[in-house]
Amino acid sequence: MNKLFFLLPFFIMFSSCGQQKKAKNNNTTTMENYTYKTNKRTVYGMDLAIPGPHELYINDIRARKENETGMHNTFVPINPYVLKSGTYSFRLKLFPEPDDLEKGGLQPSTLQFLKVALSSYEKTGTKEQAASYKILQHYPVAKIDAPIPYYEITGEFTVELPYELEGWSNGQDLSKLDQKELQKKVVAYYEKVRTIMNNGDADTWMNIIKKRNLETDIFDYIPQNEIEEDEKTDYEGIKNENKNNMLPLEDYSLFIYADGKLVTLERNPTTKFEGHDVNIKGWNPLITNDHGAIFSSSILLYLPKGSDEFVIIRK
Repeated sequence: MNKLFFLLPFFIMFSSCGQQKKAKNNNTTTMENYTYKTNKRTVYGMDLAIPGPHELYINDIRARKENETGMHNTFVPINPYVLKSGTYSFRLKLFPEPDDLEKGGLQPSTLQFLKVALSSYEKTGTKEQAASYKILQHYPVAKIDAPIPYYEITGEFTVELPYELEGWSNGQDLSKLDQKELQKKVVAYYEKVRTIMNNGDADTWMNIIKKRNLETDIFDYIPQNEIEEDEKTDYEGIKNENKNNMLPLEDYSLFIYADGKLVTLERNPTTKFEGHDVNIKGWNPLITNDHGAIFSSSILLYLPKGSDEFVIIRK
């Protein structure tokens, strides 16, 4: 979720984990007797120090887009964007600050502040969790001799996970479909979702994100006592924050990720809301204006093989 007015710095959250079982009721998804392959609860992430606007792609999925200038120190989780153990790739693009554009682009001196690493920690819910944090691999940053439009660094990483998810693995290759027809279909689905949110129809919303919640609980190692509370928060948010506050769908482009398996819409321009200058380029166009608090609700869709109906699988 992109949100104005709220900064969420990375902090290793302390929570318990283990075998999980969701209570059955009308508003929660069901995960019965899910058993991890091992006792490990590893969270992997890209550990970044980035001097300026940037985009990060993990396993060909855009995991982070930052339009704001200045220095950004962040940990971007990898678990949401991979489905099982294996070797994957990332791509990080660093863009010039506005002042640097007048000097020809990204300055050579800026790259001395760029740090890119792979790190991990064990989600134990105990004091040992912070102590388990470690850097697994540093990625070299090449020097440049002159200003450039942007700088890109790529690399591979290997993860060992105690689970294997279906995710979008059985999705159709959307890149092979007629792109105009695909966009019409995606926009129609977005309009349906926007109506659900604007009506405050929390029951329908919780139903269409059921598969997303199920997999999120697994890769985030959500403990039993937090599952229903998290979904209660989502439920009440639709009824209280989104109801009658959804902005129209407009000024978007269609993007395909995950080697053709995932699709989403993203906003194009810089737009002014409620007297605040908000650069919403790249935001999901499901945007809420809740009494001046502007935020978007991201959805990544896939189209299962043999199906004609999109499924929300990630944020």
